Amino acid sequence: MSPPPDGTLKRLETGLSALVRWNESKHIRHEVAARSGCELQSSELRLLEHFDLSEPMRISDIAECMRIDISTVSLQLRPLRRDGLVDATPCDRDRRVTLIGITAKGRATVAKVRAARRELLAEVFTDVPADDLEKAADVLLVVQEHMLAGMRELLGLTPTS
Repeated sequence: MSPPPDGTLKRLETGLSALVRWNESKHIRHEVAARSGCELQSSELRLLEHFDLSEPMRISDIAECMRIDISTVSLQLRPLRRDGLVDATPCDRDRRVTLIGITAKGRATVAKVRAARRELLAEVFTDVPADDLEKAADVLLVVQEHMLAGMRELLGLTPTS
């Protein structure tokens, strides 16, 4: 398969950049917090959403996947652990190793945040045909799968067949 035309990639990159800016804007973060009841900082929420997509992990593996320092991960984990959104459990293979994983309360929090975002997206995309939104979702999910594959590769995990 040949690579997409540069003009298409330029448009896609512009759209993705706009979506990221929209999602990270102070107004949208405030609206999501108000609608979901979740007052986490955006970096803490990104970490919680990471756990929602992954198996329990060591702090060093989290730092490597997120491309941030271990001390930063530790700081971001404090409120998540305090609020019972993630917990630490000993590794079955090596009891000296602690794994951090999302709790049921953490998954419920992520679900509330995502529902709030969907409400806001529905307002933005109210006039866009459903078929177009389906195509856009398919394309964006390719990005997510690429990121997950990169995480598995980084950790030396192989996808299950």
